[in-house]
Amino acid sequence: MRLLEVAALAAFVTPIAARGNFDFRVSQPRRLVAIKEPSPNHVTSNTISLGRANSKSNSLSAGYLQAIRAGNHVDGIYSPLRNGTADLLSVGAGSVFLAPLDAGGETFYVVIDTGSSDTWLINSAFTCVDPTDSATIPEEDCAFGPTYSLTSTASQIDNRNFNISYADGERLNGRMITEDLTFAGITVENQTMGLVTEAGWYGDGASSGLLGLAYSTLTNQYNGNDPTADIRGVNIPYNPLFTSMYAQQLTAPLFSIALDRDIARSAQARGGVLAVGGIPNIPHGTAWASANISMVGIDATTGQPEYQFYSIRVDGWAISANWSADFDVKMTGNKRKVALLGAPTRNSIVDSGTSLIYAPSAVAAAVAAAFSPAASISSQTGLYHVDCNARVPRFGVTVSAKTFFVNRLDLIIDTGYGFCVLGVQDNNGGMTILGDVFMRNVLTVFDVGAGQVRFSARELQLTNGTVTQ
Repeated sequence: MRLLEVAALAAFVTPIAARGNFDFRVSQPRRLVAIKEPSPNHVTSNTISLGRANSKSNSLSAGYLQAIRAGNHVDGIYSPLRNGTADLLSVGAGSVFLAPLDAGGETFYVVIDTGSSDTWLINSAFTCVDPTDSATIPEEDCAFGPTYSLTSTASQIDNRNFNISYADGERLNGRMITEDLTFAGITVENQTMGLVTEAGWYGDGASSGLLGLAYSTLTNQYNGNDPTADIRGVNIPYNPLFTSMYAQQLTAPLFSIALDRDIARSAQARGGVLAVGGIPNIPHGTAWASANISMVGIDATTGQPEYQFYSIRVDGWAISANWSADFDVKMTGNKRKVALLGAPTRNSIVDSGTSLIYAPSAVAAAVAAAFSPAASISSQTGLYHVDCNARVPRFGVTVSAKTFFVNRLDLIIDTGYGFCVLGVQDNNGGMTILGDVFMRNVLTVFDVGAGQVRFSARELQLTNGTVTQ
């Protein structure tokens, strides 16, 4: 099956529009409790090939992470619109991934989101509203793909409604139904899902809904038929699609992602592979690094969990202008090896919805200085700009005493506007984020059953500067 990736990178220097005001808090990271032993990294046929299509859409994670990186908080409450967040460049807005979902025998493309839980589709009879003021606007302004109508295998759930809001101001409400859903070749009968009848949405023209891969605590089912009467924090949890799959022993409790590189940002380029219950059959290294998952939660000001990120510990950062450098990845103090830079970063978010790597200030500065000529911060964008033909240093991220080097093609990013930016940027004292620049170089396994993220290298950078698969 094909999967479309809607790339927000097509508009690197376009300011992100102010879309709403969803205030939130960041909860303390908590260790994910394992419910079983690690599942084996078996190759599975339950995969979806990724493709690409151009769009101005942003990933759902972008609104939260932009606000956090910008330090937009007063008394611990963050706002996506406070202190100029709306002026952040869409280079950080990330990518949106779309995958085919079969609902009652019909196929729809849906957004894949690791930070939310619900699966929902847009109803054939829906009202499109402006997310900023709730005024009714033409349906085409919501830019959905084909709409869904109840099939013979669907049933409405009495006295239940669906109600969800996102950080960029998008919001949806409607009914709860059950439907037979098939995703990545796995079918769940009578799966609970949302059917949206009112939407304030910034669509991409292709997707008809969303499929969340997070936990049931984030589902948005409420009692009654009136969404205006819903109270945040009084939701009725249910097993979302991915949870139903492993709860019914249809698959192992893990999914994996391998993103491909698109230097030309072509609409025809492959985007990568998503696998459910195992790993895709692609070349990768024999060694694996495992890191325990801590969940970084995004809560509404009422305390209701709204979004979550997978975070891990990063041991340190391998940086050298010398491609023959040997790094002290086990931090033994060996003077003949290059020491890793930076103290361990305990809560580094792994997010395919973020384009770049956002590293501690000293790390980003060291990477910038290791280029020849050195990169420098632009007063206009606030990002590290670099000569598009600069000599690239060796750079890697060390997790569990294994260093995963980043392809030089990912370290210089051509914006298409006559300048290039670094693939590693300053997190400005905020959260460290391992975005697509890192994830394109690894096969990433999210083993939610064991509470682990695992990485295996997809590429090898040789000491003479050449790169091989």
